Amino acid sequence: MIFDETDLSGLQASCIARFGEEDGTRIYHRTVKLYGELVVTTDYKNSHTLERQLKRLVYPVIAYYKTLLAYGYRKSTALGLVRYETDKAAEESGAILGAQMRKIFPFRAFRRNIRNFIEYKYPAGGWKSGDLHTGARNISFRIHECMYKSIAEKFGCPELCTVFCDYERRMFGGLRPQVEASCDCSLAEGHDYCEFRFRKGHRPGRKK
Repeated sequence: MIFDETDLSGLQASCIARFGEEDGTRIYHRTVKLYGELVVTTDYKNSHTLERQLKRLVYPVIAYYKTLLAYGYRKSTALGLVRYETDKAAEESGAILGAQMRKIFPFRAFRRNIRNFIEYKYPAGGWKSGDLHTGARNISFRIHECMYKSIAEKFGCPELCTVFCDYERRMFGGLRPQVEASCDCSLAEGHDYCEFRFRKGHRPGRKK
């Protein structure tokens, strides 16, 4: 996968606009180089889903963050710049997710396919999920082991975990208004698990 196919596909233009032509180009090229190194040195455990997640979001974010630190930016500044890019990516992913939802009875369809959804979003190769509960209007499950957290810690940047958490929250916003999503606690915040909740919303054009 080339960098232009990742969730940070617009990074080159963003870097040039923010840092200027010369510095922006250098930062972008160094990010791409580091991204390539991460991609080719990873064992994806024969999991296409895990490979897709690492290549599309996790490694681009880590590569950009590490590059900014190498150029002398403070952690707080680098985190802010990375979060800006991931927020844009999350909005786009949320729009795609929302477009994929069925227009009629989306929550019913979502509930029926929730196990497939969890395996797609949180595959066993990098995650450990459980405690699934489904009801007529509510769904909840927990993440006990998080790939975002383990990968961020592996590369010495655990502070990125909250960036990935915020990406998830913003991305799930694309399910509105048919499905309302929330994450009440997370491993990144020091809890023993992440708890996701999905509540039946309302169809567009109808009052709650």
